[in-house]
Amino acid sequence: MNSFKTFFKEKGLYLVCLALVFAATITGILAIRSVVRNVSDLTQAKQNALEEDSQWNAPDAVVNNPVTDLPEETSQPSSTPAASSSPAASSSGGSSQQAAGSSEPAAPSVSSALSDAWASSPLGAEPSAAFSGDELVFNETLGDWRTHNGADYACQSGDSIPAILGGTVAAVYEDVLWGGIVEVTDQNGITWRYCGVQDPAVESGSQVEAGTTLGSAGEIPSESRAGSHIHLECLSEGSYLDPEAEKPGK
Repeated sequence: MNSFKTFFKEKGLYLVCLALVFAATITGILAIRSVVRNVSDLTQAKQNALEEDSQWNAPDAVVNNPVTDLPEETSQPSSTPAASSSPAASSSGGSSQQAAGSSEPAAPSVSSALSDAWASSPLGAEPSAAFSGDELVFNETLGDWRTHNGADYACQSGDSIPAILGGTVAAVYEDVLWGGIVEVTDQNGITWRYCGVQDPAVESGSQVEAGTTLGSAGEIPSESRAGSHIHLECLSEGSYLDPEAEKPGK
């Protein structure tokens, strides 16, 4: 017993130091394991967050980059397609030839029927802004470059707007950009879209003749800086045609 006490008395300090080193080693090992576990949890959480992020899951998302290669503004639009190139012009040309060769009494020509109806109206004048086809032109009101899908005819606010050709009124409605709109589909299936018509005098489904008053000239919000005018579009099977080329008598 005395020898045991003597051993601890002589070696006690060493044993205490050894115990402290052992305890410190165990504590360090536990701390390292805890750090490794936390790092692993953080890595997994970050990976889950990235996977849930819609930006990483949508590689095809459209990026709104500004356009830097805009064409320069042109004072005059490019030459418009010839009337003979459009299906409507070809069909109207064929109809004229058939009428000329017919033995039946000839009906009054379209041009004479329209002479009093719209030849002296704003639509009978040369356009103040022509159809641009595929060429981009600068829209001063909207401040961007875009195609001009119709022809503009200067007029005074409140001027009567006549139908260029007879047909069926396909639609009458209001548009945020184009104001009041009246669409008339003629016998060749071509739709004439009159934009900027206020106080419409016709209804959808009604029949109109060349020269019938569709309404009066109003405002066109998307072209308000161009002054008072009527914007006229001509569509065939979803494609825009030059209204000037498709006009009767052209």
